[in-house]
Amino acid sequence: MRITLDQLAPLTGKELMVKTSHGSVALSLVAVTELPRRGLPAQFTTPLSLMLHGPSNIRLAQDNYYIDHPLFEGQPCCIVPIAPSATAAPPLPRYQIIFN
Repeated sequence: MRITLDQLAPLTGKELMVKTSHGSVALSLVAVTELPRRGLPAQFTTPLSLMLHGPSNIRLAQDNYYIDHPLFEGQPCCIVPIAPSATAAPPLPRYQIIFN
């Protein structure tokens, strides 16, 4: 699976459905940023960080989840909870996915 910033940028602000053991959960993609290449050979895609917000009533544990979108080709993604958003009221759970 080779995912690029150009592929993900149009999804910013949209909801991605994440499959969990309790059913599907909508996470909103709030930011996609490229990470430093740090000597990564040219044949590899640039590492990416995806920041997502989740619903306030659900907390996902760090785990591998399937995202119901053709771009992710049925491959699991490691979703990691990070500190809640300080700007949202109420504070929303935030999650990060890294592609490297």
